[in-house]
Amino acid sequence: MKEENKEVQGEMMKFGVNTIPAARLAICRTDYSKYVGDLLDICFGLETLSESVLKCSKNRTSKTHVLDEGTINDIMAHVMEKFQPICIGMVRGAIRQKLNTCHKSKQRNGM
Repeated sequence: MKEENKEVQGEMMKFGVNTIPAARLAICRTDYSKYVGDLLDICFGLETLSESVLKCSKNRTSKTHVLDEGTINDIMAHVMEKFQPICIGMVRGAIRQKLNTCHKSKQRNGM
């Protein structure tokens, strides 16, 4: 409990090249998959997420780009530490779900 208060008072958390105030993380939702989505929004933004993929494949189009691996690894490590019985596969699934949602939203809204 004291550790959480310490985070909220002004520490910074680093995710790849992004540095985020811990107070901003405190307002993220408490479900791990929603927390992952909130972190991705903060680190990358919706526009970038709607045009990105988690891993590169041979069938990749020129309009998509791969999310920064360092930032993704930091987010996965942070989420697995915060929500202890969560495994890496569950976090990757939450990231993919967020990317798919952003992509579908962009297609629907005609951005």
